Amino acid sequence: MSQNDTDAIKRDMESLRKDLRELAEGFRKSGEDRARKVGDQAQNTYDAYAKEAKKRGKEVSAEIEARPFTSVIAAFVIGLILGKIVR
Repeated sequence: MSQNDTDAIKRDMESLRKDLRELAEGFRKSGEDRARKVGDQAQNTYDAYAKEAKKRGKEVSAEIEARPFTSVIAAFVIGLILGKIVR
């Protein structure tokens, strides 16, 4: 092998290393973008469910305040039924 051939192989290897580095960087950035999008989507879903749960909690609280005796009886009956199921 001549010196020119050796130099050409070295240049080709260096070019290949550079291309592989760029490819790896592209994969890393793509993965980070996907993770960020999934995280944002999860946060939005959580926020929506938390808002709905808070709304439903207020509705239940208002219902209990409007009919306290009925609510106590209903809770008692539900407790009895669950107690029978668990045994």
